[in-house]
Amino acid sequence: APRRRGAALTPRSTGDAAAASPSSDEGGASASPSPPLPPPAGLIAGFVRGLRGRMAADANFPFKLGAEVTLDEFMTVLVNVGVRGNPTGWLLGDKLQVLCQMLTAAVNDIILVYCLAPVKDDGVSSAKKSDAPEIAHIFQEGDFSLAQRIGCYLAKGRFYALVGAVSCTFSMFLALALSGQMAKLTPEYLFRALMTGALHMGISANTRYQIVNGIERVLFSILPENVAKLASVATRLSNNLLGARLWIVMTTITGLA
Repeated sequence: APRRRGAALTPRSTGDAAAASPSSDEGGASASPSPPLPPPAGLIAGFVRGLRGRMAADANFPFKLGAEVTLDEFMTVLVNVGVRGNPTGWLLGDKLQVLCQMLTAAVNDIILVYCLAPVKDDGVSSAKKSDAPEIAHIFQEGDFSLAQRIGCYLAKGRFYALVGAVSCTFSMFLALALSGQMAKLTPEYLFRALMTGALHMGISANTRYQIVNGIERVLFSILPENVAKLASVATRLSNNLLGARLWIVMTTITGLA
């Protein structure tokens, strides 16, 4: 695949929703700032702008995102069928719990794939704090130093740990509420849920998905596109299977199981 060295690629893990800064024209007159969008509309606009930037940097980004969400949703249902039996026999509480698991998994998948994807700078985003190139994942192509790549891993780890702590705690709360087991919702249980979610997303998921991005960078550069897509699906499926196993290990270590 041809390399696009001239494109400015930046990760927008936390900055996509920022509004564009008003600029001055060449004559020195300030342009009147556009009214800020309401928070929900601003977030949606930022997300859409981020999607466009990611698709401009990688035409296969929608495929990777769709494959990841589809595989994880399928595995979530498959695991629940194995544990709960035939879906036709599930009670309402069981169905709601599975639905919550699927929603949580989808949100986590979107955040993981979205925030590790390089972005082609469109020149509309707010001014950066420095002119230094930014890095989306540790295996991203570019003249990045070892310190920048390590810093990227640590920064994404902190961000994903926060996301994991919140999503795991919320998911566990809903599971207990829907199954009528609110008595188990003790401070100790909440702490274990926080720790498990933070470890799973901040260390396990962050490490695995960084590696997946590195593998896909090689696959799409040396293989025909259709073959690379098949290899990408196989890679992501293997990653999901490993992640499920590591989740079991972590819940055992933290006592959440």
